[in-house]
Formats: sequence, C-alpha cells, structure tokens
Amino acid sequence: MRPDALIGSRRHRPGRVRRARGSLVPLLAGTLWIGLIGPNVLRAEEGAPGGGTANPFAGVEEVRVWGIRTGQLPDVPSASTDRLLVDDFTAESKSLADLLEESVGVSVRRFGGAGDPAEISIRGSTAHQVVVTLDGVRTNSVLTGGLDLSSYCLPLVHEVEITRGAGSVQEGSGAVGGTVNLVSRAGAARRTTRARLEVGAFETVEGSLLHADRRGDLEYALGYCGLTTEGDFEFQRPVIRSDGFEARFEPDSTKRINNDRVQHGANLGLGWHVGPGVLRLIDVAQYASGGEPGVDSGNGVIAGQRTDAHARNTSNLAQLRWEGPSPVGQGDDFSLAAYHRYERNAFHDPIARFSEPIDVTTHLDSLGLRARDLWSHAIAGQTLETRLAFDANHDRLRSTDRSGRDRTALGGAVHEQLALRSGLLQIDAGARLDWTDGFDPQLLPVVGLVVEPAPWIRMRGQAGRAYRAPSFDELYLPDQGFLRGNPDLSPEDAWNVDGGLELELASLGPLSKTRLGVTGFYRAIEESIVWVRISLQTVAPVNTGRATSRGVELQSSFEIGPWVGVAANYTWTDSERDDNGARLAGQAEHAAFARLRLGPEEIFKLIAEFQYLSDILVDEGGSLELPSRRIWNASASVDLAALGLPGWPTRVLPEEVWLYAALENISDESVRDVASFPQPGRNGRVGFEARW
Repeated sequence: MRPDALIGSRRHRPGRVRRARGSLVPLLAGTLWIGLIGPNVLRAEEGAPGGGTANPFAGVEEVRVWGIRTGQLPDVPSASTDRLLVDDFTAESKSLADLLEESVGVSVRRFGGAGDPAEISIRGSTAHQVVVTLDGVRTNSVLTGGLDLSSYCLPLVHEVEITRGAGSVQEGSGAVGGTVNLVSRAGAARRTTRARLEVGAFETVEGSLLHADRRGDLEYALGYCGLTTEGDFEFQRPVIRSDGFEARFEPDSTKRINNDRVQHGANLGLGWHVGPGVLRLIDVAQYASGGEPGVDSGNGVIAGQRTDAHARNTSNLAQLRWEGPSPVGQGDDFSLAAYHRYERNAFHDPIARFSEPIDVTTHLDSLGLRARDLWSHAIAGQTLETRLAFDANHDRLRSTDRSGRDRTALGGAVHEQLALRSGLLQIDAGARLDWTDGFDPQLLPVVGLVVEPAPWIRMRGQAGRAYRAPSFDELYLPDQGFLRGNPDLSPEDAWNVDGGLELELASLGPLSKTRLGVTGFYRAIEESIVWVRISLQTVAPVNTGRATSRGVELQSSFEIGPWVGVAANYTWTDSERDDNGARLAGQAEHAAFARLRLGPEEIFKLIAEFQYLSDILVDEGGSLELPSRRIWNASASVDLAALGLPGWPTRVLPEEVWLYAALENISDESVRDVASFPQPGRNGRVGFEARW
C-alpha cells in the first residue's frame, strides 16, 4: 500500500463503512473493501432468509480512515513569493508593517508606535535594498532609497505580493533583497462600501472609508483613510552593553514627547473598458504632519529628545495605464503606463542640538514610462512564453539645503519561460540591461528551474545578479559637520541563489489545507554601502568589502475543521563580513512567527500571535546589541450580521459588521529595533469594520 494512501485508522460502533477520506489510489478502495467489508458481506448473504441481500451491510463494523489527499499549489511567479490578501485579516487591526511580518524571511524595523516610521528588510537586507511598488510603480524615496511603510493605509490595499531574493530583472536597481508590490483596490463587479473606525492607546484614532462600483463600461473606486495620535507612550531606557560593561541612563524610564502625528491618505481608481482593453487611472495622495522627537539619548527626563522639531510631508502618485492586446498586433498581454510621483518634505527645528536652527524643504519629482508585453509560442508541441519589459525614469531633486540634482534611468529586459512535458519541467532565463545616470550600464542575468511532478509538489531553484545605485542622500547629503554624503560611491553589486520545496495537501489525517515549505538562500554582495564614522566628528557612507548572507526559511500552515487555523514560520540568517568574519548589524540570526486562529472566520475569530527575535547587533564593530525578545499579541472579533440577530434588517444595514478588540505586546516587553528609537509597551485598541 502506498504511504500517501493511509496513515491511521480508528474503530467505531457497528454501522456502514465510510470510504477512505480523499483516497488517491483506486487500489486502496479495493483493498479496504475486500479486507474489511468482503468477509462480513458474504456472511450476511449466507445468513439472509432465502439467500437475499436486503441488508448487505448489517453487522458490519464501521472503520474511519484518515488518509492523505493532495491539493494544488497556487500559481505564483516564484517559489519564494507570497501573496497576502488583505481581506483574510479582516477585523484584526493590522497595519501594512504588521501584515508584511506575516511572511517568512521578512522583518520590519520600527522607529516608534502608531504613525511612526517603519521600514522593511528581506533576508537581512537594508530598506534601500528592497523595491516597493504600488500597482507596479516604484514608491521608494528618491532621496533616501527606502520607504516609510507607515505612510500607506492598509484598508486601501487589496493584495500584497512579496518576492524574496533578487528581483532585478523586473525592477532593476535596488532589488537586492527582494520586491514588494501593493495592489490597490480597484472597481468592483457590484457596489461595495467599506468603513472602519478604531480607537486605541495614546489617544490614537484611525478610520477609513472606501466605495467601489461599476457603471456600464466604467468601474471606479474612491477611498480615504486618516490617523491622529498623541504618541506619548512610556518607555524603558536602554541598557548599553559594550565590551563587557553596562551603562544605564537616569531615570530608567520616561515618556516619548513631541510625538503627535496626523496622517491623511486618499486614492482614486478608474477603469474604462474600451474595445478589447481597459484604460486605468490610479491616483494616490498622502499627507503627514507631526513632531519629530528624534533619538533617545542622554540623562534626564527629556532623554535627549527634540522638543520642537516638526516634519510635514506630502506626496502624490498618478498612473495612466492601458491593458489589452498589443497595438502592433503582436503579444498576448500588453500594458503601457505613464506615471508621475511627487514628494514634498519639510523639516523645521528651531532648537537643534549642536547646530543652528534647521529649516529645510525638499521637492522630489519622478516621471516615468513602463511597457510590458507577453508573447506565447508553441515550439515542438511545448509552450514558450516571452516577456518583454522597458522602463524609463527621470528623477529631479530640489532642496533648500543642497544643490539641485537630476538623474535618468533606463532599463530593458527579456525573460523566457519554457514549459516541458505539460509543465512537469519549467526553465526560466532572462536578462536586464539597466543604466543609471552617472554609473556604468549593468547586465543583470537570471536563470531558474522549476520541477513540478504533480500539482501538489514543486521544487525550484534560481540564481541572479542584482545591484543598487546609491541614493541622492548617500551621494550628495550636504556636510552638516557630523554627517555628509560621498559622491565617490560605487553601486552595490550582489549575486542571489536560492532553492525551495513546497507541498500542498488538501487533507493530512485530521488536518486540511496543509502547506509546507523550505527554502535555502545565499547572497554575496560586493561594495555594500554602510554609514560609518570616518573621523572623530563625521559619519559618511562608504563602500565596504565583500559580505555574505546565508540562511534557511521554513513555513507551514494547516486547518483543523472550520474552527482552527495554524500558521508558523522560522528564518535562520547568518550574515558576516568576509574580511574579518564580523557579524553584520541590524539583523536577528533567529526569527520565528506563529499564528493561531480559533472560530469560524465568517462569524467570529480569536487570534493569538507570537514573535521571537534573537539578539540584534547594533553596530558594525560588534560591541553593542539589543537583547532577544518574545512578543505576544491577541485579538478577538465577531460579525454581528453573521450571527443572524432577531430583527436584523439585512436589506438596510451592512452585510458585515465586525466588532473587534486587540492587545499588543501583552508581556509588556521593552522593544527596540533600532537602539535609540523605543516602541510602546503593552497597548490596546477597539474598533469596528462594516461592509455593504
């Protein structure tokens, strides 16, 4: 008997035999029938009056069989890609940063509480080495190269696509650690309205409203979200451990001051079905204003925080995209998009430490064009897909504290995908030629292999080159006496290799929807850019020597009936400088995440989440580190509409009305991802979500 056919059985009271659940092999059914049922049926026939067979199963002992039934893996672009649907986390009070941490190999560095900056790291990368796009358009700051995750409102996002490993063929410069694509909510097949309101600790209020519909050939979506908070949480002062000594601040705890914040965000999505294609307009606007307390350093109640510093940021991203057949008659899936991204950042500090008062305003513009096409061919009965891409982008920087800068980037890519033996074997190969003004052109090849012997098992490996051109801050930051840029920087240059195995089982004994995955990865990076002290008074970015990162990612998930869902992942990352073997700063060696859901999701759910991070090295010298931590979060929610309350007028009131409560950092740990930026301790919030 095959091992995937039967793993156990349990005896029950006499009755009709149940078939093996989800048996794969016809031989199993025959074997069970002959071995367990056949003899009893023959005896029943012999004992029946007149040799009849009116009740052939009388007296037969019932046997329940737990078996393995295979499932089907989702069609994703890479074995190292996760697709997270935002609706799967309804009424759980999650931000974009929270959602990204659900994915294996991903960590988020937070610089405070609600509304405070947060940035993503993939497989130990810096935030600069991850490209984040919104509907395919790059959102990383032209100035710093990174992205503040707190500026994006999750209720206005439909799906998050996370790809671990090099994505340079698709996105060019910057995709060293991986890529993240945010898919905004577009028009709906029927009228849909969503509303959310939440009240939490530190006088935090957050809400959103979205409406989508379709009228004839026009589909549309309109959305708004907002947040306001005082952000005045209490926090423990850090204990500095360096070279065997400990240093403590006085007092040992204080309050975060000048941390109030207001955020507004809005999106507009229009889709006009014209002939064989769709013309789409997407516009996303954001505004944020608030205090900037800066770093936690020094003794005293104020703890070295800025008391009067203030920042005000505005941005807008507009994209006009055509999707449909190629206008030249070639290609099967063509898109052409023109986009414009604008940023205005203003910072004011009338009582700046160690310098004159600061009043800086920066304007950033990006104007770009993206074209994508897919050609499908048949070669000797096998399927060959050719993907073509072209990108052009011009960045413009104007600021009161530095000279104006302009930079143009061009990129073109071709990617071939050959499927052999009906998809059993898939070979991928591609290359991108990328050029950034001021640097030499870069050729970025990638090759991959996928083996899928059955729809429920997939093995994949890939290798590719990545690079990142320095940001404007790294190159041209004005000399502030203690901080300056370096115009002589070279681009970062890296090779990524990874391989993985995935399994999808519809049932595994009492478990259903079981998914298992393991991935190993390796990255070697030359000319890594790191901010270091170059003199007693000055910190500047420099190209360091070769560094390598290697690791393993494990993930699993399953359900037990409709009431229990479990998901867990673990990442081991080993990163070091090749010249001295020193561990790289900013990344935990061990990271684990687990999630437990109780209750039928369509009515109510209880969620418990656990996160473990081992110690995080703070400085490149290896003498300062943040301690390991274990964080527990929990939430509870119920859909009043699904309960079927007496007299509930479903035709008038929303189809879904969720009430929820959430509690974070239940154990009240002192949490820091960056040494001088504390995060809140135990805090909670309550809210509701409704859908029509």
